[in-house]
Amino acid sequence: MGDQTRVLLWAVPRSCSSVLLRSLSNIPDSQIIFELYTSATDPNRLGGPTVSTEPTYEGIELDGNGLLKGPGSGFKSSICSFEWVKRQLEADYQGKKVIIAKEMAKFITGRYDLIPKGYQHMFLIRNPYKVFPSWKKLTINLLGGRVKPEDHVLGLNSKELSHPGEAYKEIADLWQHIKENNLDTDPIIIDSDDLLQHPKEILSAVCSRVGIPYSDSLLSWEAGVSVTDQWMMTSIIKSLSKNLETPNNFRNTTCFKKPVHESEIPDLATFPLDVQRCIENSLPYYLKLFDQRLKC
Repeated sequence: MGDQTRVLLWAVPRSCSSVLLRSLSNIPDSQIIFELYTSATDPNRLGGPTVSTEPTYEGIELDGNGLLKGPGSGFKSSICSFEWVKRQLEADYQGKKVIIAKEMAKFITGRYDLIPKGYQHMFLIRNPYKVFPSWKKLTINLLGGRVKPEDHVLGLNSKELSHPGEAYKEIADLWQHIKENNLDTDPIIIDSDDLLQHPKEILSAVCSRVGIPYSDSLLSWEAGVSVTDQWMMTSIIKSLSKNLETPNNFRNTTCFKKPVHESEIPDLATFPLDVQRCIENSLPYYLKLFDQRLKC
C-alpha cells in the first residue's frame, strides 16, 4: 500500500455521500469501493432485490485468495463477510494510485478490530434537522404508502434506524476511537452543507490534506450511473442505484448544488414526534463533530 493514497469515508445517511463519490471518481487512476460493511450486515436493502433474487452481472472474477479482481462491480453479496471485507479493503489494487471506500459508521460498531489498515479517515456529517425529515420521507416512499407522515416510523420498526440517535452516536464514537487509537491522528470532518456551498474550497483542502492533486474536474460529472460499472459494489446495491426511485438525485445530478439555507433553525415542535426524538438525541453528537469540521 506504500505508494497508494487510501481514504475511508464514513457517512451518516442523507448526507450527499454518493454525490461526493461521483466527484471523487474523477480522480485519475482511482478505485471507488462502495458500502462493503453495509452489505455484509444487511444485504437485503430496503426496497430492493433480496439475496434470492439478486441480479447477475458479467465479468466478476476472484483471485486465488477469494478476493475480487478488477473493479468487481456487481459481485454476489454471499461472499461479503466482515472478515472478507477487511481483506478486500486491504488488497493490492494494481495500477491504482488512489483507493476511496465509503461506509456507514453504524455498521462497524462493535467490530472496530476489523477496521482496515493503511487508510486515512474522513467523516461526512449533516445537520439532523435536515437528515431526519429527509430520512422519514424516504422511509415512507419505500414502504409504498403503508404509513403516513404522522405515523411514528423512525426509531421504532425501521431497519435503517433502530433507536433514536443512531448514525450520529455511532459516527462520533468511531471518530473518537480512530483518534484515540492512532488509526488517524487528524481525521477530516466535512459538513455536507459546507461541501455543497463551497465545493472547490472544501475539495481542494481535502485533497491537500490526504495528498491527492486537486483538479476542477472534481466539480462536475456526467449524469447517469455508468460510473458505477467501475465501482466495487454488490449486485444488490448496483441494482438499487440503477432502478430504485430514491437515488434519482444521484443519477441525475451533474454537479454540487448549493443548499437552500433557512434563515433560522425550524421550530422542533413543527416536526412529527419520531423526527423530534431523533433530532434531539442526535444533535449533541452532531455538534461535537461540527465543531471539529474542516473550515475554509
